Amino acid sequence: MAPVWQAAYVAVHLWWVIGGAPRFFMGRESYFPGGWVPVALGVLALVAYLAAAATARGEADRATHYALAGLNAVAGGALCVYSFLFPVLLVALLFEGPGPGIVASLLATGGGAVGGVLCLRVAVDEWRRAVRSCGSCGRVHGRSPESRAERAPGWAYAGAYVALAGFAARIGVWLADTIAGRWPSGVSRANVSWSAMTVFMVLMTLAGTLLPLALAHRWGRLWPAWVVPLRGRAVPRWLVLGPGLFVGAGLTAYFGIAGNIAWIRGEFGGPALPLSLEMGGYTLWGTGLLVASAAYAALTRPPCRKPVRAHT
Repeated sequence: MAPVWQAAYVAVHLWWVIGGAPRFFMGRESYFPGGWVPVALGVLALVAYLAAAATARGEADRATHYALAGLNAVAGGALCVYSFLFPVLLVALLFEGPGPGIVASLLATGGGAVGGVLCLRVAVDEWRRAVRSCGSCGRVHGRSPESRAERAPGWAYAGAYVALAGFAARIGVWLADTIAGRWPSGVSRANVSWSAMTVFMVLMTLAGTLLPLALAHRWGRLWPAWVVPLRGRAVPRWLVLGPGLFVGAGLTAYFGIAGNIAWIRGEFGGPALPLSLEMGGYTLWGTGLLVASAAYAALTRPPCRKPVRAHT
């Protein structure tokens, strides 16, 4: 499926290069230049996937698996970064409804995002082959956590609290603007849906406080005692990991990469301190969530089906 998907992505964008691209939402598919860029990224992803597939049935040494993991990680990461508007458009679709071109843009950016995720998945498989992880559960027994009950590593807590600090920096700017009467502006008063804004602010607060803490702390993996009907049971993995990856990737790509590049280029400006807190806060928030999500993914793997004796 993956090579067909990548080939279709390349073919569509090659067609747009030759015959002209359709009119997308906000006038473009990505913040980054179009044209041959998505074609080149798609070809790189296709080559990386086919190279990994060519060695899947044969014997390859560890160096080859490491190289294929790196190649697929670069290709997949580049496609995901190029298609970073996908979560932004998805949120816009949920809160604003379908508008002219937004569905087409969502499909185009979604195609790149799915292709990137497929490449990243291949990169993970190649990495596991390189480190000779368990074929049943993907762990490197003796080094990887064996159950949800184990304590998260220190870097997971660091990521979670960096995300919390980033949210605090961003919300501090918003509170200062609100107290000073600079938010909402006259334009936003005229166009805002207060019910949607309320839902958005509640979700934003949960994503900046509860979510990073749940990614690192034990109660985010096993229901705590005060949740009486569920105490001690496993928290559904994707209930926490899904939002962590989605919000973390969206904030990192939109603000951490595109936003900071635009700021450096002088495409927008403002008072230095509030703008630094806002852009830096979003960037730290997103990257912190991704770091904590990586630890959460490792800690919440399904139990290994092999007997303990087989691990040694």
